[in-house]
Amino acid sequence: MHKTKFFGLIIGIIFLMIACLLPSPESLNSKAWLTLGVAMLMASWWLTEVIPLPATGLLPIVLFPLLGVSSVKETAQAFSHPIIFLFMGGFIIGLAMQHTGLHKRIAYYIISKFKSSPQSLIFGFMCATAFLSMWISNSATAIMMLPIALSIITVFKEDNKNKNNNFDKALVLSIAFSATIGGIATIIGTPPNTVMAAMLSELYNYEINFVDWLKIGLPTSLLLLPITWVVLIYFCFPLDPKIIIKDKIINDKIKNLGKISQDEIMVGIIFITTASLWISRKWLSNTLEGIIPSGALNDSTIAITAAIILFIIPSNRPKRKRLINWEVAQNIPWGALILIGGGLSLASVISSSGLATWIGSLSSNISNISIIFIVLISIVSIILLTELTSNTATASTFIPILGATALGLGQNPLLLIIPATLGASCAFMMPVATPPNTIAYASGHLKISDMIKAGIWLNIISIIIIGIIITLILGPVFDVELNKIPLWVN
Repeated sequence: MHKTKFFGLIIGIIFLMIACLLPSPESLNSKAWLTLGVAMLMASWWLTEVIPLPATGLLPIVLFPLLGVSSVKETAQAFSHPIIFLFMGGFIIGLAMQHTGLHKRIAYYIISKFKSSPQSLIFGFMCATAFLSMWISNSATAIMMLPIALSIITVFKEDNKNKNNNFDKALVLSIAFSATIGGIATIIGTPPNTVMAAMLSELYNYEINFVDWLKIGLPTSLLLLPITWVVLIYFCFPLDPKIIIKDKIINDKIKNLGKISQDEIMVGIIFITTASLWISRKWLSNTLEGIIPSGALNDSTIAITAAIILFIIPSNRPKRKRLINWEVAQNIPWGALILIGGGLSLASVISSSGLATWIGSLSSNISNISIIFIVLISIVSIILLTELTSNTATASTFIPILGATALGLGQNPLLLIIPATLGASCAFMMPVATPPNTIAYASGHLKISDMIKAGIWLNIISIIIIGIIITLILGPVFDVELNKIPLWVN
């Protein structure tokens, strides 16, 4: 076992043993004290990845009932949270796009519009990757886009043998970074967004729906994407102006796709309809008030309805019976759903046991520090931590703590939680930071120094952009005011 993992294993067990064997401090009740021990154990194991992250997420089901903190039934309820089913439905829609090949058609179509020069081609790859990553797992998007990029790099090197070789580095990194950036835009685009929405619902009964997040996530992505392009091809990996690129390979790949199939058309219609329903859900709910029960039309039911329809509609291809079958659906990243459930279960007990209130009371010790500085520190800390650990685990660990800290300072929890959520998806510097980074590094076209060279600037730029977004959008969209705790907290 790696030294870091062994250290995390031992430290986590020590934290739990201290909570079990020593009496709780006067300021904490026994349940909160035991919850703190479990939380420290899970945080240690998550951050050092001692065992698979989803396996750590299952610990509450065992430990909380054994310690008398909560029953099995209460603990397990978090694993059936509506947000988990929103994510599941989104996964199935994404798999249907991949199963029918629609995702490739979308990618090639976007790329074909940007093939006039190497610089614009890279931007085309970034736009295609970011768009797909809004709806499909960023890992799956990167895995799908990278072979396309590598085939273009091969042809490019043959045509430009003795010229600047930065094209391959810039293109491979552009896919990794844009897959991450695209995921920021939607609530289903990346697990930290889903964790945040689920925890706000679990802890405060506050709902952030698809449209609410789009108002803050999409501007962040739209700002980061072109800036990343500029950083890559003009500052970190400038391209020789004399290089040429032939678009034959892209035209050939589009030709190989053939005529769009009926299956692709049907999946496309379902995808567009689902996205439209997510966007117009509030208006539809108000319009249909009295016709359908209140709350029946929500993002989760829309996603699962779309998934069920995909299982019902017949396929036009001989070997397939439906647009998607269970063999394909089994490829859903179930581990991500379990991890989110574990985080929600922990967050729920942190709140109900009184531990959150205690964490909030500790925050009063830093009440004389500017809240702007505290927000900035939380963004920087999350980004740096995510460079070394899973962004989902980081979000699951720190969102409840940041919410309690904000309340202890007399502030809206969103003031710390939303910047931290955005920051959790802005790790660009290390191969282990995100799955797309790992996939790009594994291509063999990059050194770690190449990723750090571009990533360190993007980390700094991300902090600035998140600060701007929070300043301009958080207040108007989410009704956040400084030094004011909203009514929904209670």
